[in-house]
Parts: sequence; C-alpha cells; structure tokens
Amino acid sequence: MSVCEPKRYVRLALWLVFVSALLAASICAPLPAQMDMSTHGMSLVNQVDPAELPPPQKMTGIGNAHLPISSQKPEAQMWFDQGLNLIHDYWDYESARAFEQSIRVDPGCAICYWGLYEATSFYHGNEGGYAQAAFARAEALKDHANDRERRYIEATAVADTDRKRAADLWRAIVKDYPDDLEARLFLADFASNRLEILESILKDDPNNSAANHQYIHSLEASPTPERALHSAEILGSLAPNSGHMVHMPGHIYFRLGEYAKAGQAFAASTAVDEKYMAEQHVDPENDWNYVHNLMYAIANLMEEGKLKQATELSTKITRAHGKLQSSIYQAVSRDSISRLNPQLPVALREGDWARMKSLLAAIPAPADLPNLVFLSGELNLFADGMLAAANHDPAKAEAAWQKLDANLQDEKKTPHPTPTVPARQLQVMPDAFLSAITGMLNVMSLELHASVLVAQNELADAHGMFAQAEAAEKALGYREPPNYIRPVAETEGAAMLAVGDWTDARAAWERALTIRPHSGFALYGVALSDEKAGKTEAAAKDYQEFLAAWKDADPDLPQIQHAKSVR
Repeated sequence: MSVCEPKRYVRLALWLVFVSALLAASICAPLPAQMDMSTHGMSLVNQVDPAELPPPQKMTGIGNAHLPISSQKPEAQMWFDQGLNLIHDYWDYESARAFEQSIRVDPGCAICYWGLYEATSFYHGNEGGYAQAAFARAEALKDHANDRERRYIEATAVADTDRKRAADLWRAIVKDYPDDLEARLFLADFASNRLEILESILKDDPNNSAANHQYIHSLEASPTPERALHSAEILGSLAPNSGHMVHMPGHIYFRLGEYAKAGQAFAASTAVDEKYMAEQHVDPENDWNYVHNLMYAIANLMEEGKLKQATELSTKITRAHGKLQSSIYQAVSRDSISRLNPQLPVALREGDWARMKSLLAAIPAPADLPNLVFLSGELNLFADGMLAAANHDPAKAEAAWQKLDANLQDEKKTPHPTPTVPARQLQVMPDAFLSAITGMLNVMSLELHASVLVAQNELADAHGMFAQAEAAEKALGYREPPNYIRPVAETEGAAMLAVGDWTDARAAWERALTIRPHSGFALYGVALSDEKAGKTEAAAKDYQEFLAAWKDADPDLPQIQHAKSVR
C-alpha cells in the first residue's frame, strides 16, 4: 500500500505526454525564484484552520467533475465544483481552499461542509480537529439540504466505522439517482467490484477525468496494467493544470517499461507544479505531488540509463525539503536515502558500493534526526559488506553483515509510539513510519548475507538466501516508485557472473526484467551472461536490444561502451 494513498479507500496509488525536450529543460531549470524553500508560511491541510487559508484562485484544466448542489448562490456552486475536481485530483490543499470559499459564499451550504471534510481528512491526521468540525457542521445543516446531499452526508458518516454499511448507502443513492456519476465514483471506493463500477462509468462517460484517474490506480499494480493504457494516454489532456493528473500516466508507462513516455509525463508534471507554486507562492509542503513526482522521475531516469540527469534532478528534492526534515515522505525509503545525499539513490541503483560510502561520508546525517542517523549507519554497513564481498574478503563482509543485522533487530525491538505533535514537527519516526525503512533494510540484510555466502563459495546456500531476499523485496508491496531501488535479482545476477555461473546469472537477470521491464541494467546483464557463456549470436542480439533500450543513456557509461565494442 502506498504511503500517499488517500484515507477514503485502499488503492495502490498514484501524468499528458509532453515533448522530450521538456525533460531536460525541467531538470536544468532552477526552482522558481518566488519559492522560499527555507520559509514554510503555510501548513499542511488539517494543521491550520481552513478559515485561515488564503482565498483560492479560479482554476481551469483540473478535471470535469460536476455535482449540482442546492445552494442558490452560483458562486458557491463554482467553488464547490472546483473543490470536487481537486479532491479527485488528490490535491487536498487546493481542494480545502475551494470548499472553504464555497462556505464563505454560502455559510448554510451543508454539502459544502461535506466537501471541506473530504479535503481536510484526505491524507493527514486530525491534529487540529478541523475535519471533524467541518463534518459536524455538515450534519447540523443537512436538514436544509436536498435528499441527495443528505444521503451523501449520511453515507460518509459511517465510512470509517462500517464500510459495508457505507457501500449499501452509496449503492442506494446510485439506484435512486442513476445519472449521478459522482455517487458511482464514491461507491467504487467501498464496493468489492470496484473495477466493474469504474468501467461502467467510463462506458457512459469515456472522458471522465476522475474515473480515468481511479482506473489507473486500480490497475497499475495488477498483472495487467496495460488495460489502463488508454486512460494514461488521455488523462493529462483532461486535467492539464493539475500536476498529479499530468503525472499519473507515468505510473502505467513505468510499469510497462515505457520509460521515455513515463519521463515525458513526469517532466510535464514538474513544470505544472513549479508554475503553480511560483504563481501562488505555495511551497512543496502544500503540493505533495511535487516531491512524489520528482522521486518517480529520478527512478525512471535511472532505468533509462540517464544517471547524470537523475543526479541533477535529485538536488531538487533536497531543495524542496528546505529546513523541514520531516514530512509524509520521511516514510518513503527512497526519499529518506536522498535526504542523506541526493546522489545516493543513483550509486545504489548502479551497485557502486565504494561511491555509496564516499557519499555517506560527505554529508553527515543530521544529529537531531535519529532515524536518518540510524539509516545512514546501516547503509554504510551495507556498502561496506557488499564492497568486501565483491573484493573477495568474506571475513570483512560477514562482519559488516552481522553488525548491520544486529542493529536492525535491536531497532525493531525499540518502541516508537505515535507522537502527539503535528506530523510536520516529527523528529523521531513512529512505528508506522519506521516500518518502511526497516522493511527495506531487512531486504538489504538478506541480500548482503547472500553475497557473503557467495564470497565464502557456499553457492547453494547463497541461492536460498537470495530467494529469501527476493521474497522479502516482494513483501514490501507495491510502491510508487518501487521501494527497493536495485532489484535483488540484479545483485544475484552480478554475483553469479563474478563466479562464472553464466546460466544462473542469466536466470537472475531475466527475473529482474519481470520487475523492471526493458530496464537497461537487466538487459545488459542478460547480454553479458550470454557473451560469457560463448553464445555469440544470442549475445549480439541481446546487446542490440540493450542499446535500443538505452539509446538516450549517458554515452560514457561502461555498459554502453562495452556493448558497442562487441556488436
């Protein structure tokens, strides 16, 4: 389950195809001058009274949702529809601003308070109690609302405590209001036949922006993500001014190994978000999609072999954090690693253990964030062990693994109760957050142990341990982008190549391709395995496929140079 999924339903979470040149432009462009990343003048939704939010600006190009409401004030309807579209875009901050404005226009609008509740309870906790206050007001005013609005409020009232009852109530609304596509969308959040409902909406309204968005999320982690290709192709054009909606096609393209198309979507999303933040003087805390999109873009660039661009783009994440070191993304292992040093994910993806060590040493983890201090120490031990194993020093490799694993087990036993301070002030991560980091480190521990066994020439045991590591990697679940930066199968493939086991090496690289389709790293491993095995014709074909996949990769990469030399 993704850390950025909304509270309303369980999804596998999270953009218009843009010209390729925009990718390089967005990477090289500085953050907008108007954005002061060291000053956080606005707060996360539900940590500030919505009445104190600045009035919204009228937004276009954010979707096509519309729900007629009973308010007699047209302006309230306008702001309500803006908030509704932004809820479907997962843009909670702007949605809250819009719904609050609809309330300013019509303080007696019950369904407007319902919308404010939806926005303020979307991602975050209830530090200020504003979501509950908004819903209490919706219930207090519902007798002045029309039948459908009252029933929306009643279905939402039981959503957190009785999902079956909520589904029944939404189903009844759909029955009595068969043309209400919004009710069908909310029913899909609770029904077991979610895909069927979304497909029925898309049959009736193929360009429904919200349904196309949800359809992508419902299929991206499935065995058949290609079913959402049409939604990916059109979604950006349905909401071109919403960073997250423009970003969303990249989820499907990445899963299918169409990294160039994914990169166009991610670059377009970066451009949309940076334009929005600059024009409205909003910082990344109130545009969560910005960092999420950057992390995905970096992961995507690495699969394309564009490691220099990935490193450059990583600096934007660092700058987006500003002085704030705690946010919802501290629960994402990729983001935590990039906080230690923006170049670390690239070194880890390459398996460049010596560079990992130097990067960790270059920027010490902030002493007031013990979670990152712990992570830094564990990553250093992992790099130590992997480097020693690669250098055929099993004793040093095993010592590093033993220490890493002992530290990890101790950390798992240490209680980290959920703090009472707002999330933006967190320094010590609660268990729910830390589990993402320890989960990743658990895979690393198993992977390092397997590499130690290879260095000790215990190959049968090593294969078994690599299998455990792959199982643990899979158990991390679907993440956006993948939580584990370098597939375990690639480490096994490299280890088997090092000991001359070409058959098992090729099999491992092939498994890596099932995780990252068309990734140049794995394609190169397959080609190298065939070359080492003396399969000249197969290797030549493999290298052609690899070079096609990495046609836009950094030209000085050793893989590129070697592939060209043996074609």
